Amino acid sequence: MEELFGDNRLGMLEEKIDYLLKVYQGVKEEKNGLAGKVEALEAQNKELKEQMAKSEKEKVMIMDKVVGILDKIEKIEV
Repeated sequence: MEELFGDNRLGMLEEKIDYLLKVYQGVKEEKNGLAGKVEALEAQNKELKEQMAKSEKEKVMIMDKVVGILDKIEKIEV
């Protein structure tokens, strides 16, 4: 029992716990950094989707105008 609680064993255990705490802190900081990046990318993705929807609406509007112009040209030629 004395070997289990000897100064050397307790010191080694304390070093391992300190190391694990440092590793945990590093992982936690990395997780928080990645969460921030994910949040920024999600916001950017939302913005890009909105821009794509706007572009799609503009494309449909332009196509409607082109079809209208072609219809007018066709009527003139007849």
